[in-house]
Amino acid sequence: MNYFQKIENKEWQSFLNKVLFKTFFHSLEWEEFLEKEFSWLRFERYLYKNEAILSLARVKVFSKEKLISHPFCEYGGPLPLQDKIDGENFKNNLLSEFKDRIRIRFHPHTLNYFSIESDKGEKSNINTYFIESFQQKTKDQVWNSFRKTLCHSIKKSQNQEVKIKRCDNEKELSSFYNLYIKSAKRHLVPAYPFSFFKYFLDSSNSEIVLAIKDGKIIAGSVFLFYGRFIHYFLNASDERFKDLYSNHLILWDEIQKYAGGNNYEVFDLGGTRSGSPLEVFKSGWGTKKYPIYEVSNLSKESGVRESKLRKVFGLLPSFLIERLSPYLLKFKV
Repeated sequence: MNYFQKIENKEWQSFLNKVLFKTFFHSLEWEEFLEKEFSWLRFERYLYKNEAILSLARVKVFSKEKLISHPFCEYGGPLPLQDKIDGENFKNNLLSEFKDRIRIRFHPHTLNYFSIESDKGEKSNINTYFIESFQQKTKDQVWNSFRKTLCHSIKKSQNQEVKIKRCDNEKELSSFYNLYIKSAKRHLVPAYPFSFFKYFLDSSNSEIVLAIKDGKIIAGSVFLFYGRFIHYFLNASDERFKDLYSNHLILWDEIQKYAGGNNYEVFDLGGTRSGSPLEVFKSGWGTKKYPIYEVSNLSKESGVRESKLRKVFGLLPSFLIERLSPYLLKFKV
């Protein structure tokens, strides 16, 4: 018996309107945008026992294929149509029915609906960090939960007269994107295309916030909004101004803007690989750490992060990194 029923776009949208929780990335508009951007990616959509829906990106890498939910994001997985779903049955049925190589990662909030025995070791190597009860906290309460060294860094940025503003035109967006490309080069990772940032600029469910010093854009961050969540998705900064802690100030400015109201219960600082220096940074904001639960039958495979060619990537000029990245991203998802 097959529990996963493939559905078409119109039916998917109807179910999507009924789910109890979804992220920024679980939208037909975003998925169709990705399909236009990348010829090596196509989405398939399924209904599970009238209890949940699941979208999977079929990614083709050379002669192999894999199913991923969700690409370009630390979260994916099924979306609940009812309050209580047997997560263990879902997991077993998924791995039984899909003979393809598959990996899905659950948003921590969806585990409120899916009963999954998460102590069986099926966690990814990614954790996320939530500032919780965000709607009930005043700005002072949030500030007092920060690590003292973090507060010092924010004050230093303020004293240096770094200004914060929302990106509202493509000229500013291009300046921020140039910083992002340079950041991708420093960190030896493929970059998202400019079209991603244009999508975020145009979306009513996202904000791009910039830090400016003496009229020059020195940093920027992308924030996504869905349900009761604010998601700190990505950032980039000018390495020459790293001592100004401009990304710290952007994050604090966004926290101040929405703390204590606006119906947002959680400020999500985003996923970070275990052992990364970013874990120390994100734990300093008064956050609670959540492991991201994963269901997968993928064997460990060599990707961009493990490739010996990664160091060569960092030697390439920025324009070539921008041009090659859309082809290399398939190895990263």
